[in-house]
Amino acid sequence: MNNEIDLIELKKHANIYSEDTKPLEDEKRDWNTWSIASLWIGIMVSIPVYMLAGGLIASGMSWIQAIFTIVLGHTIVMIPAVLLGHFGTKYAIGYPLLSKLVFGPRGNVFPTLIRAFLGCFWFGVQSWIGGTAINSIIINIIPSFKGVFAVQFISYLVFLIINIYIAIRGAKALKIFEQFSAPILIGLSLSVLIWAYKVAGGFVEIFSYSTLHGGNNFAQIVFPALTAMIAFDSTIAMNISDYTKNAKKQSQQFIGQFLGAPIMTAFIVFVGVCGTIGAQIQFGDMIWNPADLVAKFDNPIIVIIFSIFIIIATMTTNIPANLIPPGIIFSNIWSKIFTYKKAILTVLGISIIVMPWKVLENPNNYIFEVNGTLATFLGPMTGIYMSSYWSQYKTKISLFDLYRIDGGLYYYNNGWNIIAMIILFASTLIVLLGKFVNVPIFKFLYESSYVFGLLISFLLYAILIKFTNKEVKA
Repeated sequence: MNNEIDLIELKKHANIYSEDTKPLEDEKRDWNTWSIASLWIGIMVSIPVYMLAGGLIASGMSWIQAIFTIVLGHTIVMIPAVLLGHFGTKYAIGYPLLSKLVFGPRGNVFPTLIRAFLGCFWFGVQSWIGGTAINSIIINIIPSFKGVFAVQFISYLVFLIINIYIAIRGAKALKIFEQFSAPILIGLSLSVLIWAYKVAGGFVEIFSYSTLHGGNNFAQIVFPALTAMIAFDSTIAMNISDYTKNAKKQSQQFIGQFLGAPIMTAFIVFVGVCGTIGAQIQFGDMIWNPADLVAKFDNPIIVIIFSIFIIIATMTTNIPANLIPPGIIFSNIWSKIFTYKKAILTVLGISIIVMPWKVLENPNNYIFEVNGTLATFLGPMTGIYMSSYWSQYKTKISLFDLYRIDGGLYYYNNGWNIIAMIILFASTLIVLLGKFVNVPIFKFLYESSYVFGLLISFLLYAILIKFTNKEVKA
């Protein structure tokens, strides 16, 4: 589709067209199927996914239950990822403009800021994990630094700065980093499997141990666990157009996403299961955080190799999923205040304020409280985006009107899409009630909040748009 805009005419109106928001030029759209797949490989072969697997084992699941739950969750979230990725590939623009299309130039601020602050939160959490790995290397060189919080915090800051540097360099640097890291991550993950295999005396012993010591808690935790798995990916699924805009063909983003995510999820979950059970056998403790596991080894070579794995794995997830998206959002919403570089630095500051070391104190807090609560917001937002783009507009957009902020097809009611805002708040409230109201139906909705929130908001929006004759054709 032709993405050219009459800039002379557009300048007659108040607009948000800028170097940061304009459609990406064709010559810069150089991501192929492998580029998209390697993005997801970097995201999936990550410490948080490893921790999700280990956390479920520690919470009472067997190995096969943990693998089934996590792979199913990550596969489900590929559906909205591909459908919303279509927008980026078709129009060469990213998530902030998709959100403006749906919620209006004023209503857009609320949902995009939710996504931005969620990114800041996760950036802080994952950076603390990466900082812990750097700290492990440091205390192996200078043992007297062991247990000193100031050294741990400095390691955290060093990791933050490395992430910031790559993000500021832009999409090209990210593409190179992800493609370079993917085979390294796979290789280092295999080393974890080899270690667990030797510690346990074989994979049969690992699986037998898991079956013997877990699996009885599956029925009680499967739905909240599944929601937590979906919530983990749902942030990047929602703003995946920030990356699919770099691809020219829909087949590239479609195949790349379904090729990269489910397969690599199964692989890293298997690694996480084996690593967690191996830790229980070797050290007598169900260690679900690999950074803590590394600290148990006395061999400095093992510590350094595993720490490098943690650092790279965390960065390949942290930068595309948690750092770049809020940077893009801040620089789009407040373009007069923030350049992209200043926005990235703002993310750094917010990520420190959230005190990520508190979040990682136990697996139940990380999996069920944090991820479960976040899903109540992300599901309804994603459902509205999908319903608007595919049902209301049927993927046909006027870029000229999209960039305007003083009227046009997507100005709605004085800049607010009231229907979208009402459905967002109503759907979120419905699924969030189960966290505070001890009624079985509300509890079940909360435990499956992402799926139900998405479906409720998708259907409600599609019905109300038709009922109120709000369908708009570009």
